[in-house]
Amino acid sequence: MNLKKFLLLTASVAIGNFVGCSSPDEHVLRSIEKPVSVKDGKFVDLRDGNEYGVALVAGYYWMTENLRYADSTSMPNLKGNSWCHEDDKNCSKYGRLYSWTAAMDLDKRFNSTNYVNNNGSSWRGICPAGWRLPTQRDWLNLITSVNNDNGHEGEGTSLKSTETWEKSDSVPAPTNRFGFNALASGRRNNDGETFLSTGRIAFFWSANENDAGTAYGWQLRNDVELLQQGNFYKDHGLSVRCVANPSDLVVSGSLDSSYLEKIPHDYGKLEYKDQTYRTIEIDGVTWMADNMNAEVEGSHCYNDDKENCKKYGRLYTYEAAKKVCPEGWVLPSSLVYAKLNAYVQSSAELRSISGWTDKASKGLNFWGFDAKPAGGRDNGDYFDLKTSAYFWTSESPTNGNGTVLWINYYENMPSTVLKNVSNEFSVRCQKK
Repeated sequence: MNLKKFLLLTASVAIGNFVGCSSPDEHVLRSIEKPVSVKDGKFVDLRDGNEYGVALVAGYYWMTENLRYADSTSMPNLKGNSWCHEDDKNCSKYGRLYSWTAAMDLDKRFNSTNYVNNNGSSWRGICPAGWRLPTQRDWLNLITSVNNDNGHEGEGTSLKSTETWEKSDSVPAPTNRFGFNALASGRRNNDGETFLSTGRIAFFWSANENDAGTAYGWQLRNDVELLQQGNFYKDHGLSVRCVANPSDLVVSGSLDSSYLEKIPHDYGKLEYKDQTYRTIEIDGVTWMADNMNAEVEGSHCYNDDKENCKKYGRLYTYEAAKKVCPEGWVLPSSLVYAKLNAYVQSSAELRSISGWTDKASKGLNFWGFDAKPAGGRDNGDYFDLKTSAYFWTSESPTNGNGTVLWINYYENMPSTVLKNVSNEFSVRCQKK
């Protein structure tokens, strides 16, 4: 390799933004482009005007849609190497399917030849400026991060979209818990005519090859809870998801969180004193998913406004809280709340999606607990509506103070605090 080629290749590796040309030794550095902008959770590919959703998962920004780029004039390696699904003529639903060489932006002869200079790191390939084709490390990092924060459901269940997947009785329904939105887009076989597994499997390329004829990819199945690694012929057609380091993007506004409202919660129903309460099982404990709203002595609506009772339930003294749960239900202990806290990892996972002050991080309501910021009452004064949720526990009072679980808008985890038993707070009941 001559000195000019060596310097050019070295610069490419340092910047992590290069593209394959006619041989493994020949790379050209892409032109420096202005900072890449993500606004209100959307990114526009300036090459063709296509818009993509963006989610922050595992510390990296991931596109929440499969890539649709198809300009083979600008990228000749795309010609004849990318396809729309047979019943998705404009690639609008599932995105495009690419051969590995198309995804990598390499000559198609590398479908059956090792690309010896590929270590899989920081490889832009077909992705827009600022983005890159994910490596094996990226996919493994995604799995680890999701599994640290998904309550032990399979990472595949957490990553699948709530739409497009055929139902399977052997696994839970997809939750799309992090907004990754993986669609069951199937793949195109290298026989040149067969599209398969739509509705059942999603296939994604990695930037790493396995051998001369295959490259690493990842798959989600409708009947499996995991994200699984596989080796696929390089001339199969698989989906591409692009990923970006936070330092490579200029992000303004809030990312889209509408997916949170579609996370399925298997709510039950409890009728009590002309009120209907949702119930939810979390880590083996069945909870009310609404605050108690039974009118008894020692209870009030926030600001004495009945509309607040409809939104947030009633506030109860400790003595009233001990008696208000329906038969077969009890006031939870501090230990039961501690177990819940350990399971959910953060206050945000317990907080309702809406109703909290805009100073708070987004409430996720991951598990259906749906904690509302109902505030409290002290000696006739009301406080902390929209900023805190307080729940009485069953612990016996000490020196006139009872134990309360406190979820506020700014701390990462709930805490327990002592409050005078004459104060009034929310009640969540636990099934015996």
